[in-house]
Amino acid sequence: MTRCRAAGWLCVLTMVASGTVTGLVPAAARAATPCAAADLYARRVVTPAGPVSGARFGAASVSGDFNKDGFADVAVGAPGDTTGGAAGGSVTVFRGSANGLVMPGARLTQAGAGAGVEAGDRFGAALAAGDFNKDGYADLAVGSPGEVVGSAAGAGSIAVFTGGSGGLSGGKWYTQSTGGGGDEAGDAFGTALAAGDMNGDGYADLAIGVPGEMPPGETTRGGAVYVYKGSSGGVVTGWNTKQEDAGGATEAGDRFGAALALGNVTGSSHADLVVGAPAEAPGSDPAGSGVVYVIPGAASGKAAGFGVTQEGNGGGNEADDNFGAALALGDFDHDGYADIAAGTPGEAPGSEPRSGSVGIFPGASAKLGTAFWVQESGAAEQLAAGDKFGSTLATGDADHDGHADLVIGAPGKAYGAAGAGVAYLFRGGPRPPGSTVSIATGRRITQIDAGDVNEAGDNFGSAAALGDLNGDGRAEAVIGAAGESPNGQPASGTAVALSRLVPAASAAVPVESYSPTAALQASPVPGAQAGTLEYAYTDNIGRLLHGHQTDPDSFGSVQWTVISGTQAYTGPPALGEQADGRLQIAGHNATGPVWTVTQATKNPPAWGAWLPVEIPMTSHAAIGRLEDGRPVAFAVDTGGVLWALPQTSAAGPYTSWISLGVAGFAGATPAVVTVGGGIRVFVTDAAGTLRTMLYANGAVTGCTSLSEPGFSGTPSAVVYPGSRIRLFARGGDGTVLTKRQDAAGDFPDAWERVPGLAAAGAPSALISPVSGKTEILARGADGAIYSTGETVQGSGAWRDWVRVTFDPDVSATDPTAFAFTNAGGPTWAFLFRDADNRTRVYQVAASSAARSAGDGRDAVTFVRGTLPRPPR
Repeated sequence: MTRCRAAGWLCVLTMVASGTVTGLVPAAARAATPCAAADLYARRVVTPAGPVSGARFGAASVSGDFNKDGFADVAVGAPGDTTGGAAGGSVTVFRGSANGLVMPGARLTQAGAGAGVEAGDRFGAALAAGDFNKDGYADLAVGSPGEVVGSAAGAGSIAVFTGGSGGLSGGKWYTQSTGGGGDEAGDAFGTALAAGDMNGDGYADLAIGVPGEMPPGETTRGGAVYVYKGSSGGVVTGWNTKQEDAGGATEAGDRFGAALALGNVTGSSHADLVVGAPAEAPGSDPAGSGVVYVIPGAASGKAAGFGVTQEGNGGGNEADDNFGAALALGDFDHDGYADIAAGTPGEAPGSEPRSGSVGIFPGASAKLGTAFWVQESGAAEQLAAGDKFGSTLATGDADHDGHADLVIGAPGKAYGAAGAGVAYLFRGGPRPPGSTVSIATGRRITQIDAGDVNEAGDNFGSAAALGDLNGDGRAEAVIGAAGESPNGQPASGTAVALSRLVPAASAAVPVESYSPTAALQASPVPGAQAGTLEYAYTDNIGRLLHGHQTDPDSFGSVQWTVISGTQAYTGPPALGEQADGRLQIAGHNATGPVWTVTQATKNPPAWGAWLPVEIPMTSHAAIGRLEDGRPVAFAVDTGGVLWALPQTSAAGPYTSWISLGVAGFAGATPAVVTVGGGIRVFVTDAAGTLRTMLYANGAVTGCTSLSEPGFSGTPSAVVYPGSRIRLFARGGDGTVLTKRQDAAGDFPDAWERVPGLAAAGAPSALISPVSGKTEILARGADGAIYSTGETVQGSGAWRDWVRVTFDPDVSATDPTAFAFTNAGGPTWAFLFRDADNRTRVYQVAASSAARSAGDGRDAVTFVRGTLPRPPR
């Protein structure tokens, strides 16, 4: 043993054993098995009876209880399907049950409504469900906007199928002539459908969009809506409406009626009609900016209405925004008024690309509340041109809390392939005081969550419906992918039913004792030569503390702050820094979820509010950093699924956790490092097999195994130039194991042993900023910290393990190694906490650093310090 004193610091080294390296696994290569696919939502894929290329099954969907058994059924449109030799379209109806949707479904065609089937009819392009004859069974209306009526091409038609105990039957065919209109070429009658009781007689009425119509009394084809009244015999002649009924004017190409919704927006006893005119030019604004009209219901059918635009509601009217291209109604804030969700799939939010947006207008008795806007960034997703966010909307109560929730489709979103598509779930909730906002941050749902892969043109999110398919009181989602090729079949389209949209309530997580401390050096503030040192840990009673060391040369300058408020946390917090230098912490709340907090200001340090989330986690969080500076948090949920919490911009907030589509993991905290092209993630599965994958662009790829079963704990990794990684883990016998990627980026099958120490916990490793050698630290069974490192830079040959902590120090936590720069230049240190939760820090001794920079095999020596105690 050697001891030394320098400026009041004590240094020591104690030899333990020789550092011979040996292989651990048999010569036979271990087969790498892929990660298990996640099934978050108990998914059930539904497909057409006979896949036909271009059928576009999943282009439209609606839910309704057609057989009155208490379970919502689902109808899925395939407007390009071939039946009877002609691509006229079809609709498939799937029954709900206690076990979800029942397959196969029942196929409906125009022939079942007494009409002919011709190519281009587009039967199934629009759907609506309502009890038009008031017999207690929901009926189904189907639009055929391409139907040839007489000699009028594209005049359009609809069919209504009657619900009953055996399901849908008795289809009846209708054209505009039923409503007193004329069937003209290009009217596209049946482009949009909606059901609701506008006149208050107890029968659902059917609104039918005719966006190519020349309305009665007008001279241009600006569009119209016909409402067919419900009656004991089904739908009959009702009334029509146009823009003039809501303070607008009909101009050519407005496409009034391209989207419809019916619901109680104004709080009266009558359903109100909401109509989209997405090609409208409001006033002097450009064409295609769009208008949404509200026409209140009344005993006579309709009352004087009004229109709303983006202007004055937090947005601007720009060409080709297509505001009102999709509509849905839902009482998101549970105030008794239906709120309007208006899709604007061509919108470019602010300076962002044309990715799309959705405006939410709060319902009210007199005038709608000021809109607020939802974008993909609210669901932790980057905005990209052509996403078409807001093309599809559906509402329902997914969590049985009385607040409507909203599914939004972005079928143009590229996930590794153009037009693969995605959907999002945004949950409704109470409005904060003084705010109209009633939609919380959203969660992304991808084809991976639906048990499939992302391919070009799948258009996942092309349609959506919400309904209680299994009778559990919570709405399930049915999401279409109209371009999907099911199981290698032609690109006919599919739809997937997803339950458990909202996670179960979290279970309390025990507060851990003596979890490790996180440490990093922040980027310097303007005018400073070196950044401050930052620390975070959770103590044994659940307080989460942040330590701020203003002077990197003085560990005594640390100032501690308890930032957990009244909440309790557990386990090691993750500590990161975003691109603008503000710190972020992800802490495992003792109620189950991982919460995040970001500094409001870096200098002086001040923390913002914690952001609670809903996903119950079993693992603690790790924070990685993409090459552009955006941090991403990772954790494993109670079902063993790996999730990510990305930041949507370099200095933006965290928003919502997203599933990465892989499952089977245990509760060990992931390890993450930045590499070229993304973040390399290491996580242990339920069998103790260590796995790795690359995170980039909101997804993981290349998930493979790195070990046999039996591993535990969180590994440590260092990254060499060229993004090659050396990995360290604790073996079953306590020995530290290591393996390193080769030049091709592959990890060898065999682990190498760093013998001579039975570690009591996880190792901590880093590349010394002084010597470039890899250094390893681990806690021994005696509570001392031991150190080893490379004998020669890059050699992978290790010095003898040496005890580096001084008597009477006994570590109660695993060590944390960290590099930093102070007045003396680059250096490094490690820290731990003792049984009294005092933080000891050991910095590399100057003389030792000088020796280790050469080719010698001398052990690194340290000088000891103690951080000030935090507040009691």
